Amino acid sequence: MSTMADRLIEAMARSAPRQYGKERVTELAHALQCAELAAGAGGDEQMILACLVHDVGRYAVAQEEISDALVESGPRPGKVRGHHEAGADLIAPYVPERVAFLVRAHADAKRYLCAADPGYYDTLSKGSKHTLALQGGIMTADEAVSVATHPWWPDALRLRRWDDEAKIVGKATRPLSAWEPLLRKYFPELTAAH
Repeated sequence: MSTMADRLIEAMARSAPRQYGKERVTELAHALQCAELAAGAGGDEQMILACLVHDVGRYAVAQEEISDALVESGPRPGKVRGHHEAGADLIAPYVPERVAFLVRAHADAKRYLCAADPGYYDTLSKGSKHTLALQGGIMTADEAVSVATHPWWPDALRLRRWDDEAKIVGKATRPLSAWEPLLRKYFPELTAAH
């Protein structure tokens, strides 16, 4: 019987050759770069894990279920969610609440930063601008005030900034195998224990 860690590692490995939407890096390279940025900045284990799996909804969930899929995959069923929501729902039974929150919040953090920082939108890649529209567009003032009070919101903004930076072609990172112990720590069983 395989574990949830096996499922995630296999899905991440399968994402190695796939281009990350309209970006010039692969999905796996993006995940590894994001985790490295968090680790290099002194992020704690939960933050590093969240950075590593923040796009789990892009590679471990059927893309027909994703409303902001990077590649058009045909008609969507009636109930579709953003990759951030689907990914957070997938991992929530296994990880601390903060990790699931950060995965869920990383798309809203982009929407928030576009509203709160006038120059932020111009720093986004073409791919991020495209998915911004699919994820609800720039936040309203009321939405921004509502999310900014969450105690983990500053962490969501840090993850988002690393997400934006983690798109450098050819950037050296540790391989996926270096992150396996972290994944196995949080995803030891196929079915969550709690």
